[in-house]
Amino acid sequence: MDIGNTHTVFGILTNTTNEDMKKSIENDLNELRFSTRNIETAEDIYSRLYPFLIGFNNLVHCGKFKLNSFVVSSVVPQINFVIDRFVEKYIDCDNVCWVEARNDLGIDWQTDDYKQMGADRVADILGAIYLFEDNFVIVDFGTAITIDVIVNRKYVGGSISPGFMLLVKSLFQETAKLPMVEIKPTFRLVDNTTIGQIQLGTVDIMCRGINSVIKELKQRYGGLKIILTGGISSIVKEIIEGDDVIPKLQFIGMSYYLKIIKSTTKGGGV
Repeated sequence: MDIGNTHTVFGILTNTTNEDMKKSIENDLNELRFSTRNIETAEDIYSRLYPFLIGFNNLVHCGKFKLNSFVVSSVVPQINFVIDRFVEKYIDCDNVCWVEARNDLGIDWQTDDYKQMGADRVADILGAIYLFEDNFVIVDFGTAITIDVIVNRKYVGGSISPGFMLLVKSLFQETAKLPMVEIKPTFRLVDNTTIGQIQLGTVDIMCRGINSVIKELKQRYGGLKIILTGGISSIVKEIIEGDDVIPKLQFIGMSYYLKIIKSTTKGGGV
């Protein structure tokens, strides 16, 4: 369960025999997306999931969802107590874990406040480590645009900036005449329409700034793989100088997190 600022995505993975976690997530993960703002009670979540999960054999029993494991990644602390209540009341599962930055994940966080790292970014990093092992930059295009850099299994640092939709909404809400526009790049230096100019200013210019950061990071640290993820990554992949677009990187990381936690609990290695 990925709880973001805008949307919550529930993913059910019924085929866990595929050893290739990326292929398993991309091919076998069934998803249900709904607005995070609509989550106020455990029953709100249950009412959305029940019609979705009833179609899977043996997953609904006596009003509860019977699962082998349940992983939660949340960046909305104020509704975490609702998730706790939902798990307690409607989930039949002995293996429930919340994604968080920990010292036993194989990452040197290089910061005193690593506990403040968003669960989504921790999952992204773990997904990239699972796929590429080391030396990469993750650019996640969500409600916010985040950049995270891992070099020699060390978290070098990153950045947080407003996402495209936040920029467009701020112009729409704080000005008298500027309209809402579709999020897409114009591939231009200048534009002669109001809509084009907003798209240019909120998408293209932001992407050019990200490309400048990527260029400087490569100059400083050498060969880094540039990974694009998040819902809008597929829209800007032609303008961002990235190597791989992996929209479900966070779910891959959540699955890998579960594997690490299980291994740690049993006292084994990853």
